[in-house]
Amino acid sequence: MNDIHDMLRAAIADLPPPPWPAIGEGLWSTVHDLGDGTALKLVRRQTSGLGSGVAIHRREALALAALGGFATARLRLPALIAEGAFDSGSCAGWLRVSRLDGAVPREDRIVYAAAETRDGFGERLGAAIADFHAEASPRARAAESKLGDSIARGLTLARDRFSQPADHHAADAVLAAWAAECAKGPLVFTHGDVNLSNLLDAGRNAPLGFVDLAESGWSLAEADFRHLDGFGPLSDAVMRGYAARAGTAPDRRRIALAAAANALCSIAIEGASGHPREAIRRRGQLEHCLEAAGLP
Repeated sequence: MNDIHDMLRAAIADLPPPPWPAIGEGLWSTVHDLGDGTALKLVRRQTSGLGSGVAIHRREALALAALGGFATARLRLPALIAEGAFDSGSCAGWLRVSRLDGAVPREDRIVYAAAETRDGFGERLGAAIADFHAEASPRARAAESKLGDSIARGLTLARDRFSQPADHHAADAVLAAWAAECAKGPLVFTHGDVNLSNLLDAGRNAPLGFVDLAESGWSLAEADFRHLDGFGPLSDAVMRGYAARAGTAPDRRRIALAAAANALCSIAIEGASGHPREAIRRRGQLEHCLEAAGLP
């Protein structure tokens, strides 16, 4: 960490000295608390994930700059303070952002909670997604953001990893169907990766924090439901909250297409790793989503 500190000192004049406690860990990055109300996100150059750390760092920096760290009564985003790239080493780049209050929601305490708790959280999340689309879209448009669709981007990257012809055929079918739906529109600026690990919850009366905007871009609203489709009653609550806030319900076939793309990306990343039951589960999820989307 001292090496990172030495490289960052020229770019961040008020950078506190390490150690910096880690407060978040993801496939592509580690987030550290700088102790002054800001956080430092270090983006790895390469992992087993799809794409490259260089591209992921650049997309998130562009998204945060375009959106300006806005907040509503239901939603908060981190504000970008500064960012930069590394010429070499294991890290591709860094972002210094405002730190948001709250903790990452635990799946076992949300998905399997009592109906009142589960549905209340789901409806809050749905309303927050609606606010994101409503507030982010005009900001991204004013910034002339060209950030694109995370579904098509991720599925195109995933397709290159497949070894089974059936997976190639499924990816091609989902890509074609998704492109046809995107052509119908309307397109909004989406978060692109809404899942429990990218949320911060400071309490039922506080707005939800949305973090990790590396997959943000112009897409169909339903792209932001791709991780939530398999959560049963929680998914229903999220859609109710979204419909109540946005005034229009998300399209279930479009959600199924987005979830099928998500399942294919998981297969590309995870393959047959883990317990055999996990590989079976991933295949079963893909088959379910393809059927729900009306694809063979």
